Amino acid sequence: MKKIALSALIALASTSVNAGEQSFYLKASLGYVQFDSEDHFAVKEDLNSTGYAFTFGYRVNNYVAIEGSMANLGTIHRDYEFSVHTPEMYYDYDDIVIENYDYKSTSETKLKSYSLGLAFSTQIQQNLNAGFRLGVHQWCEETNGRSTYSGTRSRYSEAGRLYEVEPSNGSYKWDSDKESGSNPYYGAEVNWSTGDWGITLEHTIYEIQDDKSNLSAVGVTYSF
Repeated sequence: MKKIALSALIALASTSVNAGEQSFYLKASLGYVQFDSEDHFAVKEDLNSTGYAFTFGYRVNNYVAIEGSMANLGTIHRDYEFSVHTPEMYYDYDDIVIENYDYKSTSETKLKSYSLGLAFSTQIQQNLNAGFRLGVHQWCEETNGRSTYSGTRSRYSEAGRLYEVEPSNGSYKWDSDKESGSNPYYGAEVNWSTGDWGITLEHTIYEIQDDKSNLSAVGVTYSF
Protein backbone atom coordinates (compact mmCIF):
# COMPACT_ATOMS: atom_id res chain seq x y z
CA MET A 1 0.00 0.00 0.00
CA LYS A 2 2.83 2.38 0.87
CA LYS A 3 4.54 1.56 -2.43
CA ILE A 4 1.33 2.40 -4.32
CA ALA A 5 0.94 5.71 -2.48
CA LEU A 6 4.61 6.54 -3.08
CA SER A 7 4.25 5.72 -6.78
CA ALA A 8 1.18 7.95 -6.99
CA LEU A 9 3.07 10.84 -5.37
CA ILE A 10 6.00 10.39 -7.74
CA ALA A 11 3.64 10.37 -10.73
CA LEU A 12 1.87 13.53 -9.50
CA ALA A 13 5.20 15.25 -8.90
CA SER A 14 6.42 14.31 -12.36
CA THR A 15 3.38 16.01 -13.97
CA SER A 16 3.47 19.09 -11.77
CA VAL A 17 4.41 22.41 -13.31
CA ASN A 18 8.16 22.88 -13.02
CA ALA A 19 8.20 20.90 -9.78
CA GLY A 20 5.89 23.38 -8.09
CA GLU A 21 7.33 26.55 -9.65
CA GLN A 22 5.20 28.98 -11.65
CA SER A 23 2.01 27.22 -10.59
CA PHE A 24 0.05 30.47 -10.34
CA TYR A 25 -0.85 32.86 -13.14
CA LEU A 26 -2.69 36.08 -13.79
CA LYS A 27 -4.35 36.87 -17.11
CA ALA A 28 -5.86 40.07 -18.48
CA SER A 29 -8.04 39.72 -21.59
CA LEU A 30 -9.58 42.32 -23.88
CA GLY A 31 -11.85 41.65 -26.83
CA TYR A 32 -15.15 41.72 -28.65
CA VAL A 33 -18.51 40.68 -27.18
CA GLN A 34 -21.53 39.55 -29.16
CA PHE A 35 -24.77 38.93 -27.29
CA ASP A 36 -26.88 36.12 -28.72
CA SER A 37 -30.47 37.30 -28.20
CA GLU A 38 -33.19 39.28 -29.92
CA ASP A 39 -35.92 41.48 -28.49
CA HIS A 40 -38.81 41.34 -30.97
CA PHE A 41 -40.28 44.56 -29.55
CA ALA A 42 -37.13 46.60 -30.16
CA VAL A 43 -36.88 48.65 -33.37
CA LYS A 44 -33.09 48.83 -33.05
CA GLU A 45 -30.54 46.72 -31.19
CA ASP A 46 -26.80 47.00 -30.67
CA LEU A 47 -25.70 43.61 -29.34
CA ASN A 48 -21.95 44.09 -29.93
CA SER A 49 -19.53 45.83 -27.62
CA THR A 50 -16.11 45.65 -25.97
CA GLY A 51 -15.50 43.27 -23.08
CA TYR A 52 -12.66 42.31 -20.80
CA ALA A 53 -11.77 39.75 -18.15
CA PHE A 54 -9.28 39.21 -15.33
CA THR A 55 -8.36 35.64 -14.39
CA PHE A 56 -6.42 34.14 -11.49
CA GLY A 57 -5.37 30.53 -11.93
CA TYR A 58 -3.55 27.68 -10.24
CA ARG A 59 -1.98 24.92 -12.34
CA VAL A 60 -2.54 21.57 -10.66
CA ASN A 61 -0.27 19.96 -13.27
CA ASN A 62 0.68 20.45 -16.92
CA TYR A 63 -2.84 19.64 -18.07
CA VAL A 64 -5.30 20.96 -15.50
CA ALA A 65 -5.74 24.36 -13.82
CA ILE A 66 -8.30 25.87 -11.48
CA GLU A 67 -9.47 29.35 -12.51
CA GLY A 68 -11.48 32.18 -11.03
CA SER A 69 -12.46 35.11 -13.24
CA MET A 70 -14.25 38.43 -13.29
CA ALA A 71 -15.54 39.50 -16.72
CA ASN A 72 -17.23 42.60 -18.04
CA LEU A 73 -19.45 41.32 -20.85
CA GLY A 74 -20.21 44.67 -22.39
CA THR A 75 -23.36 46.72 -22.84
CA ILE A 76 -26.53 46.10 -24.84
CA HIS A 77 -28.42 49.06 -26.33
CA ARG A 78 -32.06 48.79 -27.44
CA ASP A 79 -34.52 51.35 -28.83
CA TYR A 80 -38.32 51.05 -28.73
CA GLU A 81 -41.03 53.02 -30.49
CA PHE A 82 -44.80 52.81 -30.82
CA SER A 83 -47.72 55.08 -31.58
CA VAL A 84 -51.27 55.03 -30.30
CA HIS A 85 -53.26 55.34 -33.53
CA THR A 86 -56.51 54.24 -31.94
CA PRO A 87 -57.21 56.89 -29.30
CA GLU A 88 -57.25 55.83 -25.67
CA MET A 89 -60.35 57.04 -23.86
CA TYR A 90 -61.02 57.30 -20.14
CA TYR A 91 -63.22 59.26 -17.77
CA ASP A 92 -61.91 62.09 -15.61
CA TYR A 93 -64.78 63.02 -13.30
CA ASP A 94 -67.54 64.03 -15.73
CA ASP A 95 -65.19 64.58 -18.67
CA ILE A 96 -64.28 62.15 -21.41
CA VAL A 97 -60.53 62.27 -22.15
CA ILE A 98 -59.02 60.94 -25.38
CA GLU A 99 -55.26 60.72 -25.84
CA ASN A 100 -53.15 60.26 -28.98
CA TYR A 101 -49.39 59.96 -28.51
CA ASP A 102 -46.04 58.61 -29.73
CA TYR A 103 -43.76 56.75 -27.34
CA LYS A 104 -39.98 56.26 -27.57
CA SER A 105 -37.51 54.71 -25.17
CA THR A 106 -33.85 53.71 -25.01
CA SER A 107 -32.46 51.05 -22.69
CA GLU A 108 -28.91 50.14 -21.71
CA THR A 109 -28.08 46.78 -20.12
CA LYS A 110 -24.66 46.16 -18.55
CA LEU A 111 -23.49 42.57 -18.07
CA LYS A 112 -20.91 41.22 -15.61
CA SER A 113 -19.77 37.71 -14.73
CA TYR A 114 -17.95 36.06 -11.80
CA SER A 115 -16.82 32.53 -12.59
CA LEU A 116 -15.08 29.47 -11.14
CA GLY A 117 -14.03 26.48 -13.19
CA LEU A 118 -11.36 24.25 -14.70
CA ALA A 119 -9.02 24.78 -17.64
CA PHE A 120 -7.60 21.82 -19.57
CA SER A 121 -4.63 22.19 -21.93
CA THR A 122 -2.06 20.16 -23.86
CA GLN A 123 1.12 21.05 -25.70
CA ILE A 124 0.87 21.21 -29.50
CA GLN A 125 4.51 22.13 -30.04
CA GLN A 126 7.21 23.92 -28.11
CA ASN A 127 5.81 27.02 -26.37
CA LEU A 128 2.38 26.45 -27.95
CA ASN A 129 -0.57 24.99 -26.03
CA ALA A 130 -4.27 24.55 -26.80
CA GLY A 131 -7.16 23.69 -24.55
CA PHE A 132 -10.64 24.37 -23.29
CA ARG A 133 -12.28 25.59 -20.12
CA LEU A 134 -15.63 25.15 -18.42
CA GLY A 135 -17.34 25.96 -15.17
CA VAL A 136 -20.13 27.95 -13.55
CA HIS A 137 -20.52 31.71 -13.48
CA GLN A 138 -22.69 34.14 -11.55
CA TRP A 139 -23.99 36.75 -14.00
CA CYS A 140 -25.42 40.16 -13.18
CA GLU A 141 -27.54 42.41 -15.41
CA GLU A 142 -28.31 46.06 -14.70
CA THR A 143 -30.70 47.92 -17.01
CA ASN A 144 -31.30 51.66 -17.16
CA GLY A 145 -33.22 53.71 -19.67
CA ARG A 146 -35.09 56.84 -20.64
CA SER A 147 -38.58 57.18 -22.13
CA THR A 148 -40.26 60.09 -23.88
CA TYR A 149 -43.80 60.58 -25.13
CA SER A 150 -45.55 63.32 -27.08
CA GLY A 151 -49.11 63.82 -28.29
CA THR A 152 -52.41 65.49 -27.46
CA ARG A 153 -55.06 65.14 -24.79
CA SER A 154 -58.62 66.11 -25.79
CA ARG A 155 -61.44 66.70 -23.31
CA TYR A 156 -65.10 66.18 -24.15
CA SER A 157 -68.23 66.71 -22.15
CA GLU A 158 -70.55 63.78 -21.50
CA ALA A 159 -72.64 65.06 -24.39
CA GLY A 160 -69.61 64.71 -26.67
CA ARG A 161 -68.76 68.39 -27.05
CA LEU A 162 -65.03 69.12 -27.47
CA TYR A 163 -63.97 71.99 -25.29
CA GLU A 164 -60.22 71.56 -24.74
CA VAL A 165 -57.16 70.17 -26.58
CA GLU A 166 -53.83 70.31 -24.80
CA PRO A 167 -50.36 68.90 -25.53
CA SER A 168 -49.29 65.77 -23.67
CA ASN A 169 -45.49 65.59 -23.51
CA GLY A 170 -43.01 64.25 -21.02
CA SER A 171 -39.96 62.13 -20.28
CA TYR A 172 -38.72 60.02 -17.41
CA LYS A 173 -35.82 57.80 -16.48
CA TRP A 174 -36.14 54.15 -15.59
CA ASP A 175 -34.98 53.04 -12.21
CA SER A 176 -32.17 50.50 -12.26
CA ASP A 177 -33.54 47.03 -12.95
CA LYS A 178 -31.15 44.37 -11.63
CA GLU A 179 -31.24 40.65 -12.29
CA SER A 180 -28.78 37.83 -11.57
CA GLY A 181 -28.41 34.07 -11.78
CA SER A 182 -26.01 31.15 -12.32
CA ASN A 183 -25.32 29.31 -15.57
CA PRO A 184 -22.49 27.35 -17.22
CA TYR A 185 -19.67 28.88 -19.23
CA TYR A 186 -17.26 27.14 -21.63
CA GLY A 187 -14.67 28.04 -24.22
CA ALA A 188 -11.44 27.26 -26.03
CA GLU A 189 -8.02 28.90 -26.26
CA VAL A 190 -4.58 28.77 -27.88
CA ASN A 191 -1.62 30.00 -25.82
CA TRP A 192 1.93 30.86 -26.83
CA SER A 193 4.35 31.42 -23.97
CA THR A 194 7.99 32.19 -23.34
CA GLY A 195 9.44 32.42 -19.88
CA ASP A 196 6.93 33.89 -17.43
CA TRP A 197 4.81 35.56 -20.12
CA GLY A 198 2.26 34.29 -22.59
CA ILE A 199 -0.24 35.49 -25.19
CA THR A 200 -3.63 33.82 -25.51
CA LEU A 201 -6.32 33.80 -28.19
CA GLU A 202 -9.57 32.72 -26.58
CA HIS A 203 -13.29 32.42 -27.15
CA THR A 204 -15.63 31.95 -24.19
CA ILE A 205 -19.39 31.47 -24.19
CA TYR A 206 -21.30 32.60 -21.11
CA GLU A 207 -24.85 31.28 -20.89
CA ILE A 208 -27.29 33.79 -19.39
CA GLN A 209 -30.69 32.18 -18.89
CA ASP A 210 -31.78 31.27 -22.45
CA ASP A 211 -29.27 33.67 -24.05
CA LYS A 212 -25.52 33.62 -24.64
CA SER A 213 -22.75 36.19 -24.39
CA ASN A 214 -19.72 35.42 -26.60
CA LEU A 215 -16.35 36.94 -25.68
CA SER A 216 -13.56 36.66 -28.27
CA ALA A 217 -10.40 38.10 -26.76
CA VAL A 218 -6.64 38.41 -26.69
CA GLY A 219 -5.09 37.78 -23.29
CA VAL A 220 -1.70 38.43 -21.69
CA THR A 221 -0.64 35.93 -19.02
CA TYR A 222 1.99 36.26 -16.32
CA SER A 223 3.06 33.11 -14.45
CA PHE A 224 4.70 33.13 -11.03
